[in-house]
Amino acid sequence: MSTLRWGAVLLLLSVLVGLAGCAGGANAVDNQRAAEANANLGADFLRKEDNENALSRFRRALDYDSSNTTANWGMAVVSDRLGEVEDARRYYEKTINLQPSAAIYNSYAAFLCKEGDVDRAVRYFERAANDERYPGRSDAMANAGLCLHRAGQVDSAEEHYRQALAMDSSQLTALTGMARLKFEQGDFLRARAFNQRADSVAQLNADQLLLGARIELALGDRDAAAAYVERHNAREPSATLSLRQLEQSR
Repeated sequence: MSTLRWGAVLLLLSVLVGLAGCAGGANAVDNQRAAEANANLGADFLRKEDNENALSRFRRALDYDSSNTTANWGMAVVSDRLGEVEDARRYYEKTINLQPSAAIYNSYAAFLCKEGDVDRAVRYFERAANDERYPGRSDAMANAGLCLHRAGQVDSAEEHYRQALAMDSSQLTALTGMARLKFEQGDFLRARAFNQRADSVAQLNADQLLLGARIELALGDRDAAAAYVERHNAREPSATLSLRQLEQSR
């Protein structure tokens, strides 16, 4: 899923470090500064995918200040990475209580969707998308569409994809989602149109290139399908897919 990307998560983690409060006496200030320093180091380790050291630093930050937003969100992210689902849920919910924001809603919603809690996920995605100050509004709405699509709620998925495209006509998740949705519905011309729009705004990944090939095969354009297969194989150096193999897999 094109949920909040790790880079965006880490960027917001660094912003949250700077926003941590400084109220209280000297000891409180010292504790908050120590918490911020450790949370910042944790975010650096998280960026390097060093989960164990990130976990250690975030825990140390929380020892100094249990209300440090960055450390709590970092703990949510690390716990999710390590498969500690209930810990991740607890830290996400604590982070939302400490400092609710659209970016955190989007991140938590992605977690909820992954865990199969589609209705709650969509509510949080929508909450993020409805915040006009949030620059990722269209991303959150598209993420809601993708979550619903994967859950088989096709009509609602299309509605959310289209709302995302109304916010940003080049939103990639919504464009590729609509291409796949229309392909699944047998509406191959519209599937092609959405896929071509996606191809014009971003470099398609291997799965999206295969979708493009399948759409063109469905429309009878073997040359266009072969071009997508060639691009797919170029993106995946170990791939040796042929057009014939793709045709046989339909």
